[in-house]
Parts: sequence; C-alpha cells; structure tokens
Amino acid sequence: MNNTNPAETFSQAKRAAILSATIFPGAGLFFLRHYVRGSIFAVPAALVIIMLFKNLFTVAFKLNEALTAEIEKGNLAIDIGHMWNSLHGAMFTSPYWEQGKWILLASWILSITSSYFAGKKIDQAQAKQ
Repeated sequence: MNNTNPAETFSQAKRAAILSATIFPGAGLFFLRHYVRGSIFAVPAALVIIMLFKNLFTVAFKLNEALTAEIEKGNLAIDIGHMWNSLHGAMFTSPYWEQGKWILLASWILSITSSYFAGKKIDQAQAKQ
C-alpha cells in the first residue's frame, strides 16, 4: 500500500496548470510567485469580465426602472421571458462579449501553458538538487 500524500505526488507544473485552469488565468503563476507574468494573463481576463458585468448591471438597472414604473401604474404583470432575454442579451450579445470571449479564452489557455512550463522549470531545478 502506498502511503504517500496525494498532494506530494503533484509536480509544481501540474499544480500551477490546474490552478490556472480552474481558478482564474494567471493563478498558477501567482502560486509560483511569477507575479508579473501572472498579471499579464489575469488583468485582460479581469477587464473583460468587469466590462461584461458592467453591461449586465446597466441592463438590469434599466429593467428595474421599467418594472418599477409598470408597478407604479398598477400593472403587476411581469414578463419573465422579456427579463431573461434582456439579461441574456446583455451578456452574450454585447460588444464586450464578441471580442472579449477570444481575449478570455486566449488568456486562459496561454496561462495554463505558461504555468505548466514555469512549474516544469522549477521541477527540473529541484530535481537537479
């Protein structure tokens, strides 16, 4: 029976790649203390996400104003389908999504790759010691 800790079997390269893949672009590089390199991937991804949410909240506040106005008029009919389509459209038909999805995808894939190779370099240096 193997009594080794599963956390000890992961190399730095695998840990960093998994962190960048599952948490956020650049997370693995931050784990490896490559802060500038990690920021190269994290900042563009964060900006795209911030712009998407900014657009989403703008539409949500407009929907809230329209819904409040309808309620004040005495119309209590709420069109859930219209609200869903408006919010969905705010996220996935916005100009930020059209270009941002490629920036986000590239940041994520390149971050995973960069994290893996940065970790691999550390693993190789530790193996030589």
